[in-house]
Amino acid sequence: MAPLIYGIYREKELSPGKVEADAAILEEVLQGLAARGCEVRYLSASDLPSEPPRATGILHLAQGPEALGRLFLWERAGLPLINSPQAVLRCYRRNLFPLLAPAGVPYPATRFFTLKETRGRWPREFPGPGWLKRPEVHAEVPGDVVQVRTLAEAQAALGDFTRRRFDGLVWQEHVPGEEIKFYAVGPGRFFQAFWSATGEPVNGPLINPLKALAGRAARLIGLEVFGGDVIQTPEGPLMLIDLNDWPSFSRCRKAAAQEIARHVECLWTL
Repeated sequence: MAPLIYGIYREKELSPGKVEADAAILEEVLQGLAARGCEVRYLSASDLPSEPPRATGILHLAQGPEALGRLFLWERAGLPLINSPQAVLRCYRRNLFPLLAPAGVPYPATRFFTLKETRGRWPREFPGPGWLKRPEVHAEVPGDVVQVRTLAEAQAALGDFTRRRFDGLVWQEHVPGEEIKFYAVGPGRFFQAFWSATGEPVNGPLINPLKALAGRAARLIGLEVFGGDVIQTPEGPLMLIDLNDWPSFSRCRKAAAQEIARHVECLWTL
């Protein structure tokens, strides 16, 4: 009997402007597994059955708490999932940086505040110029991540966060430097990185320390398919500013899909 692999699409509300791109990477991976003799089927993260399907494993892009709660039960029942729903929850910003700190992963000063705290403390103790970010899933709309330079700018962003009923926010210090986006599988099987400003690939002596930093963070969180953002500071050191589960791999989808399929084949001995 052929191995049966399910693919689960990301919730559309969590794929702002990327519904097609997120679907494309999942479908290309599943097509690669089908070419290897697997049977493949698709589900929506917004409409998961209560009972786990009879399957060899699940590849999913779900990020919302409701879908992850269902997938966590499936995982506890013994169904293999990539990525583990626990790892996806660890990527929520309020969870991510406290987990990285004890291991010494370099990242900018980052703090979680409830909105009540910001109203009471920031007029007296504004933490300074930086980035205000929604505290859980990664950006849905541009206003989910806002650069602020003054208390007045921060208060305007806080008003928007309050209207949208966020319970808090992550403040992250602004670090000058060049931003790099990376995409990875494994960790250790596949890694590509690109300068955000130009889209050009990152090559040369920087690639190995960049790969090591990304892989170290992913192992701590428990990710198999992941991406993120790093700043190369003017002084040279790299600083991680975000880590996310299963990106769209839009700059390297074909190569990444092939490696994800190979990784699944090896990991699950298909």
